[in-house]
Amino acid sequence: MQDNKPIDRDIDIGIAERSIHQVHELIHTVFTQPAGAQEALQALMPQFSPEFSMVTTTGRLVGLDDVEQMFRRAAGQRPGLEICVCDMQPVWRDTAGLAMRYLETHRLDGVETSRRSVVILKRAGQGVLWHYLHETAMG
Repeated sequence: MQDNKPIDRDIDIGIAERSIHQVHELIHTVFTQPAGAQEALQALMPQFSPEFSMVTTTGRLVGLDDVEQMFRRAAGQRPGLEICVCDMQPVWRDTAGLAMRYLETHRLDGVETSRRSVVILKRAGQGVLWHYLHETAMG
């Protein structure tokens, strides 16, 4: 936060929340719909900055190319997958962007897994780009 101002639910937070939902809707389509996976992937990848990196739930550090390849390999391979994103909270922001924490839950074939994630979003035009993501598996 800048100038010790509390983070309020302003337009930046709304844009960030919409981005998180939109990205996960596209990921869901990539994973579950073989016929729509390539179109969804084409819409998904521009949501990430060229410098995007992430720490996976297993602790592996990967870059944008790795993430794209993972999506390509998994395209259409998880029919029946449900993805739920909730508990979004802003944790930091300044003039360049903001960080949001959220809970992501996957359900497939009766198995549920959850992760707590923090994403750093950079301002870009009227929206945001995903710059960094850190996922922590929940037991």
